[in-house]
Amino acid sequence: MFTTSQPSLHRFHAYQLALQFRRIVVRWLPLRRSELSDQLDRASISVPLNVAEGAGRSTPRERARHYTVARGSAVECLACLDLLELELSSPSTGEARAVLLRLLNVLTALIRR
Repeated sequence: MFTTSQPSLHRFHAYQLALQFRRIVVRWLPLRRSELSDQLDRASISVPLNVAEGAGRSTPRERARHYTVARGSAVECLACLDLLELELSSPSTGEARAVLLRLLNVLTALIRR
């Protein structure tokens, strides 16, 4: 549990974007179960968890390591979206892609700090 002296993850932009992306993915998952949807499920869970873990670390190097893992999972999600677009029955990925691209920009900035 976070104390009042710690920054709230809910105000943390990268965390908010990761949750927004996860909400989009959760809407799609019941549509079709496949290896691709399982991979997207796992990767989209990894992003907010690593952002949260990074935010809880005390040194810039530790934070950057977790943000880097989160960024890698976000890029993996982008690849999953590319593959979903190849499937005829895939939902539109435009909204998810826009959120992910904003998230990648934020994570890249956090890693460079």
